Amino acid sequence: MAKRILTGLKPTGEQFHIGNYFGAIKPLIQLSQDNPDADIFLFLATMHAYTQIHNGEELKKNTLTVLKLYAACGADLERFMIYNPADIPGHAQLNWVLTCLTIMGTMERMHSYKDALAKGKAGEISVGTFCYPILMAADILLYDADIVPVGKDQKQHVEYARDIAQKFNKAYGEIFKLPDVYIRNEVAVVPGIDGRKMSKSYNNYI
Repeated sequence: MAKRILTGLKPTGEQFHIGNYFGAIKPLIQLSQDNPDADIFLFLATMHAYTQIHNGEELKKNTLTVLKLYAACGADLERFMIYNPADIPGHAQLNWVLTCLTIMGTMERMHSYKDALAKGKAGEISVGTFCYPILMAADILLYDADIVPVGKDQKQHVEYARDIAQKFNKAYGEIFKLPDVYIRNEVAVVPGIDGRKMSKSYNNYI
């Protein structure tokens, strides 16, 4: 059976940096070339972008930019299964089910929440940001992904997806496949100009 490779990119801005390229774009393209029989799923993570963008026109423009970016980097968009989870009710539905199976302490240990705390925004962190890894898990599990290429900072989120899938399967039967994370070791974390992880939110990207 052909492997299924899945990844997404959050359209939080018109500008994308080399961390996006080495962490998500290049690995997906390389995996697609190394696995010609694999099913390639690329999702436009607009639902994730809601944690940062609250302007519909801006989000539409940024989403189109993501597609142009992948095409410019050499992705075979005719081969890829490209979709927007916001158009598919199952993502939000599974997100809720997984939320009900997840305890608060698990989310408090997640990188996304700790990163938001480190930025000194404890009183401004949205519930969406707090539960961000749950939506990411739903995005992965809904399509029985075998391989999920991510940067090192996202590894914990894929591991959570495996854990919550096992918890769901134990409660309701063997439904979800357990995904494997794929990280290019040589670019596991791309540093920004200040030494921290390169990120638009840190304004340290090139």
